[in-house]
Amino acid sequence: MPAYRVELHSHCQGDPVDSNLPHTLFQHIDRAKEVGLDAIAVTWHRKICAVPEAFAYARERGILLIPGMEAEVDRRHLVVLNLAEGDLPGEPTWNQIRALRLRKPEAFVLAPHPFYPHPSCLGKIMSDHTDCIDAVEWCILHVHWLPGRVNPNLRAARWAHQHGKTLVACSDAHTLAAIGKNASVVEADELTTEAIFAGIRAGRVSFHRRSLEFAPLVVQTGKALSSQPRHIGRWVKAKWGKRRAPALGSPASARGEVLPET
Repeated sequence: MPAYRVELHSHCQGDPVDSNLPHTLFQHIDRAKEVGLDAIAVTWHRKICAVPEAFAYARERGILLIPGMEAEVDRRHLVVLNLAEGDLPGEPTWNQIRALRLRKPEAFVLAPHPFYPHPSCLGKIMSDHTDCIDAVEWCILHVHWLPGRVNPNLRAARWAHQHGKTLVACSDAHTLAAIGKNASVVEADELTTEAIFAGIRAGRVSFHRRSLEFAPLVVQTGKALSSQPRHIGRWVKAKWGKRRAPALGSPASARGEVLPET
């Protein structure tokens, strides 16, 4: 079965929240081609990225461009893919997500960076809405030395295993340099949106687990925390509120294959 390198969570100019991003959608596509990606989704915050000219531009370069957005459900991020204009508001409810999935089963929902210490992350709320989620993100902000009890990616892997969801590595790229740094390989019958999503749902996904060095980790974490000022107060509250961390989980126990660190 053919295998394709895909990245389903990234950002560029046009994002109404991250409004100071340096590169255009067309530069984003060019960079995806340069780093060997076969399919990408550009997921603006609260706004569907579905630019007709960009789809044609991507096709000419052999790239499958998947429309979607990073929606905010109760102020928490949720990546929703294969959308058309008008399919979903930028800040939907969970019931609107359910309604979308009923009328448009070809839509795909990814839980991004779910257990990071930021109030825009879904966290344990995901367990109340498992029917709305197709896959869980293995985030680029990963460090191997954090114990499993608090390691956000290992917690995501454990949750995915418990609920029968596939792990998908994504870069959440906000710069050209980050594109392709945390991509997944999906086995699919062909390079189409439907086939890629079918491969992910079936667990035919693999990726290399890469750990950031300390300095890049600090820089990237600082950018993530400061990119949306309205969340900072909620982050402090969430950080110091009472929380019970789940037990240690193994990323290899979730659906999809996590390859050794490189």
